[in-house]
Order: sequence, then C-alpha cells, then structure tokens
Amino acid sequence: MSKSAKSTIFTSSEKRGIYSLSGILFFRMFSIFLILPVFSVLAMDLEGATPFLIGVAFGAYSLTQGILQLPFGMWSDRVGRKRVIVIGLGLFFAGNILAAFADSIQWMIMARFLQGTGAISSTVFALIADITRPEVRTRANAALGASIGIAFAFAFGTAPFFGEWFGLNGMFLMIALLTVISLILVLSTVPKAESSQTLPEKTSFWKMVQIVWEVRSLRTISWGGFVCGAGLSSTFFLIPMILVQHGFERAEMWKIYLPMMLAGAVAMVLAAIFAEVRNRFREVMLFGIILLFFSVISMAIGQEQDGLKWYIVALFFFFMGFNVFEPIFPSLVTRNTTEETKGTAMGVYNFAQFIGHFVGATVAGALYVNNFLIFLVLLAFAEIWFFYLTLSFSNPEKRKKEM
Repeated sequence: MSKSAKSTIFTSSEKRGIYSLSGILFFRMFSIFLILPVFSVLAMDLEGATPFLIGVAFGAYSLTQGILQLPFGMWSDRVGRKRVIVIGLGLFFAGNILAAFADSIQWMIMARFLQGTGAISSTVFALIADITRPEVRTRANAALGASIGIAFAFAFGTAPFFGEWFGLNGMFLMIALLTVISLILVLSTVPKAESSQTLPEKTSFWKMVQIVWEVRSLRTISWGGFVCGAGLSSTFFLIPMILVQHGFERAEMWKIYLPMMLAGAVAMVLAAIFAEVRNRFREVMLFGIILLFFSVISMAIGQEQDGLKWYIVALFFFFMGFNVFEPIFPSLVTRNTTEETKGTAMGVYNFAQFIGHFVGATVAGALYVNNFLIFLVLLAFAEIWFFYLTLSFSNPEKRKKEM
C-alpha cells in the first residue's frame, strides 16, 4: 500500500464531509437538546396539559425516531445516505412548524410524532464512515462527537433564556430555521459517498437486523442505549418540574445546568480518553452504570425526604454517567459491525436509544404523581441488568495508533 493511502491526514474531501456533517449534527442535536430541559415546564401552559400527556408529548418524538431508525438506516444502505438525510430533515422541519402553532397538548403530541419521523441519526454516522478512510475514522467520529457535546452544552446553557424569551412555540420556530440551514449544508457541501454495498438486493430487512442482532456486544450496547435514553428523558422530564414545584424560577435553571454541563464535560473527556487510548471500554461502561445508579438512589432519597438538594445531586450523577457513554457507544457500534451493515447496526442502536427516550418519559409521566418509587425501582432494575450484561462485555481489538 502506498504512503499516501496510509496517510492519517484528512483529505480535502474528508474535511469537507466532516465539517459539513458536524455542522448538520450540531444544528440537529442542538434543536433536540434545546427542548429537553424546559419542555415539561413550558408545556404546562398548553390547553389540556397533564403530567401524563406532557410525558407522552415529551417522548412522542423518540417513539417515531426509534421505530424509523431501523428502516431509515437500512434504506440508506440501499438508496444512499444523502437522499435519506434530506428526506428526514424535511419531515423534521414539517413537525417543527406544526409544533410552533400548536395551542393544545393534543396538537403538540401530533407535532412531536411528526418531528420524530425525521430519523437520520444512524444515517449520519454511517455516512461519516463511508466518506473517511479507516485510519482516520476514529478522529472523524470524534469530530462528530465533539459537535454533539458542544450542542449539548450550548443548548442546556441557553434553553432557560430562550424559553423565557420565545416560549415553547417560538423555540420550535427557531428550530425550524436551523433545520433549513442543515438542509442547505447537506445539498451544498456534503460529498456523495462511494457505494460499498456488497449485500444482495434480495437481503430482507429482518435478515439484516438478524445479522446485527446476533452480535452479542451489539445487543449489550443497544440495551445500554435504551437505559441511557430512558434515564435522560425521565430525568429531564421530572426534575425541572420538581424544581419549579419547589419554587425554583425557570429563568434561574441555568445556575444548575451550567455547572452540571461542566461536570458532564469532564466525565465525557476522561471517559473517551481512557476508553479509546487504553482500550478499557468495559471498565468505563461499568463506572458509568455506577454513576447512573447513584442518580436513582439520590432521587429516591429526595422523594423520601422531599429535599431539593438530593434531586440536584441526582441530576449531576445522571448527567456525568450519561456523558460517560455518549462518546463511546457510536464508536463501539462501528467497531463491532461490518462495512455492509453499519447503517443497519446504527439503526438498531438508535432504535433502542430512542425507544428508551419514549418509555422513560411516558412511564415517568404516568407514575410521577402516585407511584414515583415504582418508577425508580424499574429504572434501577434496568441499570442492574445493564451492569450484568457489561460484566461479560469484551473490549474490542485495539486499533493501530493514529499518528
């Protein structure tokens, strides 16, 4: 192999693809995260809103996202990544326009379902693998991960302010505008990937899913995605409402979210370095699960003692634990699948993650008023099972060091 073929310096085409996809992912994830910390309290103003219906609206986006991640991922393996991304962004735009004009919780639920039909997460991560060489792919994925981290930090830091300035409807209009920018980036800057398809056209949807599901490590990662998704949606559905009920002003939530983001960023960086450099993914995952479990324990103490500080502690523990997994799960999926099925594999993982979002928010909304401790027991059981599966998880074969 020639020296140029082995170069670990990004080519101009790779740079263009990485920068544009990072921008698209930033706008998309910023739009999702912007709603996360304030939706449950802002949705209280909608006509007909109840904790259960707010939970359904909160999780509705994730239900259709989860259901469509698999067919969209497989579809992208067949017809091309860019086409699927454009269609997905168009559907997401339509859902945001409907949400911007929703004046009742029922219309908001419908809008959130429509938003979720733009299921492009698995396709974006598959595309970055298509347009980069194996020797630079880890750094390319790191760039996408960084864009998600920045989007997370910026969204959580600004959400309380945007919520007060624009309200829920105005925030969805802003998200629709960001979606248009993402569409422009896709059409104008993202390079077309060369097809590497080797599976025969007659390979069925379920056969491709079966190929992915037979890999034990991918099943463990998918369950982890479900647990993290359920924890994320339920935690940020419940705790903002609890803060408001304890007299905490919505506009002051940044005082909690900002240090929480800093703690999460430290956890993310340390976890990514330890996992990637030392190939200790299993050990990092076990540590993250322990943090998630401490979060559940803190929420239980807060419920028992009606103590606001325990809910804040729970928020910090959860966010640090969640950020342990955020940078390593997509990398592990691509390491444990083949070139021909990576779109489907990312679809399976994202399906599990988004279904977790829906289940977490919906169950939390249903059990919040009278059966909160039952909800915590269910969440703890899911985390214990994840811990058990991870004990037998094998660290992937260590890659050659990129220079």
